[in-house]
Amino acid sequence: MCYPRSTTLTSVRSPFRRGPERPPRRRARLLVVGVATLALLATSCAPDNSPSAGRPGPSPDWLVTRAGGAATTFEVGIRSFNLSARNMGLPARTRFGEGDLKFEEFYTPATGLGPDFNAPGCNSCHVDNARQAEAVGEGPIEVGPVVHVSAPGAAAGMAPFDLPGYGVRLQTKAVVGPPEAEISVHWTEFAGTYPDGVPYSLREPTLKIVGHRGPFPADTQTSLRIPPQVAGPGMLELIPDADIIAAADPTDSDRNGISGRVQWTTDTAGQPRVGRHGWKAENYDLVHQTAGALYDDSGIANSIATPNLPPEITDTELADVAFYVEALAIPAGRDVTDPAVVAGARLFSQVGCTGCHTPTQQTGDSSIAEFADLTIYPFTDLLLHDLGPGLDDDRPVLQASGAEWRTAPLWGVGLLETVNGQQSLLHDGRARSVEEAILWHGGEARAITDQFRNLTAADRELLIGFVNSR
Repeated sequence: MCYPRSTTLTSVRSPFRRGPERPPRRRARLLVVGVATLALLATSCAPDNSPSAGRPGPSPDWLVTRAGGAATTFEVGIRSFNLSARNMGLPARTRFGEGDLKFEEFYTPATGLGPDFNAPGCNSCHVDNARQAEAVGEGPIEVGPVVHVSAPGAAAGMAPFDLPGYGVRLQTKAVVGPPEAEISVHWTEFAGTYPDGVPYSLREPTLKIVGHRGPFPADTQTSLRIPPQVAGPGMLELIPDADIIAAADPTDSDRNGISGRVQWTTDTAGQPRVGRHGWKAENYDLVHQTAGALYDDSGIANSIATPNLPPEITDTELADVAFYVEALAIPAGRDVTDPAVVAGARLFSQVGCTGCHTPTQQTGDSSIAEFADLTIYPFTDLLLHDLGPGLDDDRPVLQASGAEWRTAPLWGVGLLETVNGQQSLLHDGRARSVEEAILWHGGEARAITDQFRNLTAADRELLIGFVNSR
């Protein structure tokens, strides 16, 4: 914990959103020293009993190249997540550059770093605007992954309780003296077999935590998290609240096995807001998400996360960093006319993945005219879905139970290997490939996972290949 955290938030308006929402668019084991087995982020979907998509057939209308509409970049390489939206005018590009400078700044104790911290700047964790530099390995935790903690007892709808002496996120580095905590990861590997006899292997993490800021109770709630890619959340910011609410079906009224729920949070005036950012959609805009990350990971005090402390970043700089994230270009879909990718997309729909990985969304109003009313293809409904007890991290966040996670967007997922040299998926990075991520789906997605498992080996590869073309 860097400083005492206040639960009172001040308001720095997202530079991207304005005006009222338009009407909805309807769319088709911790040890005493601290060891915890964690759940992971997975996404869920609903079954579709259409004919086999592994056979030749028409391409789905959502299988497109311009995933971000006019804001798409066709860069394939280390800079895939680094470019500004291609349709921005000069004033917005200028502000984008200012935000980029602040995003890439490495803080020092003289500029606010610490006293406890995880990384000296945004780029330390979000390497080349993607995820951490290395896959989460065996042993001491490296820069990038972090561990969220809390004391038990928060009721549904409440924010997690601070763990006395530690807050809600552990820091593994300190300007002076020992760090707040030392964290090691141990992976348990276990084998499985598809019905056709093809083997696979999955892994599950256990944490060992040694705390240096007071007792670390055995009932501490913990959750390992890896950093998400930075390109993409900006367009998700512009999806109207009404559209997200309209897609929710908390009681599964249509009996399709999917019961997505909205993550509700509150703004500084105490008004309800739709959450959309973060592994559990706990933040309603990127300004607040950015403010929290700067404080929790680098110790940079600001008017939102620490309103009772002198700010170490101005509100203008904070808004510029958020704008930079919001205005990043969306990576293009690739190989959309390749028959194998078309077949994989049809399988993706057939087994039901589009039930939660909603292919198409529409942006609403924006202070940047070029970003308003764009058709985009993020493959997410931004709703919470129960992924079952196997994925339960036992750490509720607001409306989300431990087993509920926001549907992860898929755009850019196939470029992670290119940018980071590895493909860490799900909230704790346990999945080393798209295949492993699918196999971890449970709960609402159990029927879909079973359908995937029962595909032929060739069809499984087609579906995986489609996801990696995003």
